[in-house]
Amino acid sequence: MKKIVITGGFGFIGKRFVNHFQSKNIEVIVMEHPDAANPLGFPNCEIIRADITSREFITKLKVNNVDAVLHLAAQSSGPKSFLVPEKDIKINIFGTLNIIDWMISNSISRILFASSFVVYGDHPNLEKLNEETPFKPKSVYASSKLSCEFLLKNYAQNKGIKWNALRMFNVYGPGQDITKPDQGLVGIFLNMIINQNKIEVKGSLERYRDLIHIEDVIQAWDKCLFSNHYNKSYNVGSGYKTTFKELINVISKVVGKKNKLKVVQIDGTPGDMMGCFADLTKISKDLDYQPKYTFKLGLINMFEWLEKSDYEM
Repeated sequence: MKKIVITGGFGFIGKRFVNHFQSKNIEVIVMEHPDAANPLGFPNCEIIRADITSREFITKLKVNNVDAVLHLAAQSSGPKSFLVPEKDIKINIFGTLNIIDWMISNSISRILFASSFVVYGDHPNLEKLNEETPFKPKSVYASSKLSCEFLLKNYAQNKGIKWNALRMFNVYGPGQDITKPDQGLVGIFLNMIINQNKIEVKGSLERYRDLIHIEDVIQAWDKCLFSNHYNKSYNVGSGYKTTFKELINVISKVVGKKNKLKVVQIDGTPGDMMGCFADLTKISKDLDYQPKYTFKLGLINMFEWLEKSDYEM
């Protein structure tokens, strides 16, 4: 593996991928939207400005000797997908189709796709979900991610492209923008608890998630990229269940606000899930993936980063 393209490389996960793979002496090309601003401290690498929704434009882009594409570019907010559903369809589905065809025209035969646990939806009698769990997407965002997985399986694979879809659970860690109000569960609560003593929780405090540290995400993608387990989907999580109540308690202790918070429950968000966590049997067996961060350890790591950053505490 000598050269890769990362779409959406300016984002939280994408930027960390750029740093990681450059540290392994892999040449990285970032594909980003023309309107996206360069993040502060972004690594030195080639940047291609491209709107992946523009088929006419992207088909004209030429690259040489690229071994793989890590496709992260997407509209990534579940709540926002209800407000502007056409954006998910345009960016996530048509954008992915355009990337596949662009890969074919540039003789690139390997893609790793950033999918999501939300493709599973709710399963009231099942908390721990494996890759064979039936799909029950509850949002336009979830439906778009699932559509992309089928594009990989039913279209890209037939064109000779080897693919993997990595169904990431709730990612958090250093580098995350905690001021975004509609994505990044840990960041949302961390921002609220740092700045407020009254916390509004949408839905039940018994709702739960699988919270995975960014370093464990990097581990999973790295192992997948260098494996020969092609044409498979994998769960990428911690393998542990954390309720919203536990999430708030751990954050309040780490930031020094234990017993100082008033927690109020309000109406939930349309399409939101009660909860699930990852069964890691498949990815552990195939890729020898073993998450290293507990949520408390990961949160301490993230909070220490925030204290050293420009974020106003």
